[in-house]
Amino acid sequence: MPRQNPAALSAELKALYRRQLEMGAKAGDGRHGSKVFLAMLRAVDALPAKRLEPRNDAVWVWSDLHLGHDNIIRYCNRPFSDAAAMDRRLYANWQATVGPDDQLIFVGDMAMRKAVCDATWRRIRGGAGRPKQLVVGNHDLTGSGVLRVDGFDDICALLWADGDPPLLFTHMPLVEVPPGWANVHGHTHDAPPTRSPHINVSVEQVDYRPLPLAGIRALAAALVQGHYPQGKTTLERIERLAGNR
Repeated sequence: MPRQNPAALSAELKALYRRQLEMGAKAGDGRHGSKVFLAMLRAVDALPAKRLEPRNDAVWVWSDLHLGHDNIIRYCNRPFSDAAAMDRRLYANWQATVGPDDQLIFVGDMAMRKAVCDATWRRIRGGAGRPKQLVVGNHDLTGSGVLRVDGFDDICALLWADGDPPLLFTHMPLVEVPPGWANVHGHTHDAPPTRSPHINVSVEQVDYRPLPLAGIRALAAALVQGHYPQGKTTLERIERLAGNR
C-alpha cells in the first residue's frame, strides 16, 4: 500500500476493513452470523479511522476483556472461577501495569451482561492511563450497531501507526493484510498464533494484562520478514524474540 497523506491513508484502510465486513454481512463467518457484521458495518461507517499519536514511549495494548461475561471462561478456558473473579484480576493487572500518564489501547469487546453499566464506565474512566482509546468491537455495540460503551477518551473504527512495519489495529482480524503491514487484532481469543502478519492481543494471548507496544512492534517486524517465533501465545512469541537478542 503506497504511502500517502494521513487522511487519505485512513480512508483507504477504512475501506479495506469495510470490504471485509461486507463479506461477513452476506453469510457470516462460521463463528458469527451476518447480523454481527451488519452491526460492525454501521459502527465503522459512523466512526473515524485514526492515526496513533503516541504521547510518550509508554503505550499499552490489549483486547477482549469481556468484563462480566461468565460464559467466556468456559468458551476460552480462562483460569477463573466466575466473572467477578475474572474482572478483579483484569482490573488489578491493568492498574499494576499501566502508569497514570501512559497510553492504553483496547482493541474491542470490553463488557457484557451485567457489566454493561455505569459502574463499569466509571471504572474505565478512572483507571490508569490517558488517553484510553477503544477500537470498536462487535460486543461494544447493540444489535443495530449503536455504541453501548463509555468511559474512553476516544473511540474509533480502526487505528493505524507509522513504523517499520506500520501497524493496523482492527478488532476483527483482516483476511488480507496490506503488504508490508502487521494487523494487531482481537476477536479470536485463544486461537493459536498463525504464520501470517497477524498479532492477536486478546487477553488470553497476553497473560490477562496489557502488552507494551514495543513488544508488539518487535514481533511485527519479525512476522513481516517471514520469521515466525515459536510460542503458544502472542506473549510467548514476544518473549522468545527478546530471549534471542
